[in-house]
Amino acid sequence: MSATHVSHTLLITDARGSRKLALDGLKYTIGRDVNNNIQLYSRFVSRQHAVLLRVPGEGGRYQYRIIDGDLSGKPSVNGVIINHHMKVASSYDLCNGDVITLAPNVELTYLSSPT
Repeated sequence: MSATHVSHTLLITDARGSRKLALDGLKYTIGRDVNNNIQLYSRFVSRQHAVLLRVPGEGGRYQYRIIDGDLSGKPSVNGVIINHHMKVASSYDLCNGDVITLAPNVELTYLSSPT
């Protein structure tokens, strides 16, 4: 029995339109600042709005966790909302299809699927 590989993708929508990003790194910083791994274009997004961390999952696979704010513990101004209703207290383990809202007209959709 062979292990199933899972691809992780982030669909990003902001003031510059939509784009797709394949996720395979250990950590991604997200925000308005140009030094972020994922730069977002909206004045409502904090300079360091959130962090995506790769964490171990079931069966030797991994998944991604979103953390509001930066790794030093400073939260973003507008927070992180999952699936249009749940505000993240500090972190959230993402599931396939989760919609992450960071500001008006700024959404990230997390997709994970076997390849």
